[in-house]
Amino acid sequence: MSLRGHRRAGTRPAVSVVVPTWEGGAGWLGDCLAALAAQELDSVPEILLVLDGPSPSAERIAARVLPAARRLPRPVREGFAAAANAGLRASRGGLVALLNDDAAPEPGWLAALLEAANREPDAGSFASRALRHEEPDTIDSAGHGLTRWGEPFAIGQGLPDGPAFDEQRWVFGAPASASAWRRQLLLDCGGFDPGMEAYLEDVEHSLRAQLLGFPCLYVPTARVRHRGGASYGDRVARLVARNRVRLLLRAMPREVLSAAAPAIPLALLASLLREAARGDGSASLQGLVEGLRGARAALAERPQALGGRRVDERWIADVLRGSERRLVELGQGGGAWRRGRAGLARGLGAWVDRRSRGRL
Repeated sequence: MSLRGHRRAGTRPAVSVVVPTWEGGAGWLGDCLAALAAQELDSVPEILLVLDGPSPSAERIAARVLPAARRLPRPVREGFAAAANAGLRASRGGLVALLNDDAAPEPGWLAALLEAANREPDAGSFASRALRHEEPDTIDSAGHGLTRWGEPFAIGQGLPDGPAFDEQRWVFGAPASASAWRRQLLLDCGGFDPGMEAYLEDVEHSLRAQLLGFPCLYVPTARVRHRGGASYGDRVARLVARNRVRLLLRAMPREVLSAAAPAIPLALLASLLREAARGDGSASLQGLVEGLRGARAALAERPQALGGRRVDERWIADVLRGSERRLVELGQGGGAWRRGRAGLARGLGAWVDRRSRGRL
């Protein structure tokens, strides 16, 4: 049963979908909303469009393409994390999905996420099979990964789509571009860190969710096409570098951070060199400096971010160690840079393992 753009959800929808957007996202918002209108479900989902700052063109697109969407206007633009939090707070579904305005889900996307949530009661969040918008045979993300030394990555990114991604499996985290969370996870864990604005706010959130005992399930039948980076353009490198430092200082458990401490600067340097080769070295360095300048503020938030933790450090270290294997997989069949990154991950992982003996 397709929504056809005008059917409204009841007071207790099974699933809500939050779409943060802003005026600059109007160029691709129509595709996103049209894809939501075409979702095939037995019940009507709640759709919330969060307008991050004045967005007259986005309002017009929503009225034309998906008039059933609840629109949540915000007076000033505060960034993706704050806008997403506003939508999550306003949602009413037992399962809450988040979708970037530059992503277009296939008709069975929501049904697949809802079916997985009903089938797997132990899962707290659900990651989609995201494909590149312009290269639909290429993986954009099959869930998020994170290493013990704080290197975030998208599982499978850049690899050919195929049978290797057909299997449902546990992964580290759910990308905010196209994923779903149980309401209980959101109540216990809270929303995204607004201090990050955008990029890695979902990785940091996944770390806190894992620490509360909420694992993430990759759902291969939940397919979506994602433009990736369209909303933030040339600010991406700076935001990623800044937020990587903030994530480590704000939410990485102490023993894990201590064991991985020598590996962290090496990994940051490798990332800085990679961005320099891509022409984004200056922006990445600027972000790194901003992250270090904000160290005191990030450290002051640790009690809030890590409060109520339900798993021990050995458990989360094992989760991150398993995630590192997904990073090594990215080097298979890739170019020199991919193989080098995988080799570095293997080396750093072995180093951290030796330092962890007797502690984790």
